[in-house]
Amino acid sequence: MLEKIEIYILLFFTYSFAGWFMESFGGIFKEKKLINRGFLIGPYCPVYGVGVIAITILLSKYTNDLPVLFVLCILICGVLEYSTSYIMEKQFHARWWDYRNKKFNINGRICLETLLPFGIVGTLIIYYANPFFEKIYMSIPANLLNIITAVLSILFIIDTIVSFIIISSFKGEIFASKDNTEEISNKVKDKTEEIGNKVKDKTEEALEKAEEDFKLFGKELKLRRIQFEKKAKYTRSKISNAIIESPKELAERINRKRELINSAIKNKADELADELKVKREDITKIVKENFKKKSILKKRLMEAFPKLEIKIRKE
Repeated sequence: MLEKIEIYILLFFTYSFAGWFMESFGGIFKEKKLINRGFLIGPYCPVYGVGVIAITILLSKYTNDLPVLFVLCILICGVLEYSTSYIMEKQFHARWWDYRNKKFNINGRICLETLLPFGIVGTLIIYYANPFFEKIYMSIPANLLNIITAVLSILFIIDTIVSFIIISSFKGEIFASKDNTEEISNKVKDKTEEIGNKVKDKTEEALEKAEEDFKLFGKELKLRRIQFEKKAKYTRSKISNAIIESPKELAERINRKRELINSAIKNKADELADELKVKREDITKIVKENFKKKSILKKRLMEAFPKLEIKIRKE
């Protein structure tokens, strides 16, 4: 289903371009110059594409009945051409074609002179052109077909919006009640150039501003880099000084710690020496007292037992 829709989209653009080519280059033989006969800026006339898609969808079942197919092609193309002319004139107060100088016309919107070729061309399209183009388009890989139809559709939508805005800006202007194609084309061309110049100016301004902003950003970036380098240099210097000073500070702390330890050891030794001295004095005193007591006892024993002294001496 999706592939069929994409084939119809490509057929629409194929015949829209073919219609534009026929109208624009066909006018060279009459006006001696190239005129964009299309409603849009791009090289396509959507009315031809819509007409072909309409007869393709509605008249495919009549391919076995050539007269009916021919008449129905004339009828569908006539209704489409008339309604398109009417809607565009009411919408934009201008005409892109006028057949009032031709015989068998209806309000100058359609005429027999153009409807007969539409019938013939429509019949040839159903029998020959459509099968030829469908065969080509169906041979395109699916992914590439998706890309082509998407790009063409987006460009067409953008072109339609821009063209509608430009031509709508001419509503207040008075056009002659005849074919205004050349006049409108010139106005659209001028307006397009004006818009292009404005876009160009805006683009140049944007580029200049972007360049200035880029220069300012470059200066600010350079300044920040300089500040960063200064800060980094100061930090490196500080770290280097810390590395140099650290061993010296460590040695000083060790010396202070050693002095404190030595002082504590000396104080403790002095305390122990004092305690030992006191203990020695106490012991000496106790020994002396005991020795004194033993001497008194010995004297008394000797007095009581004189012979005991002689025996003790012998022993």
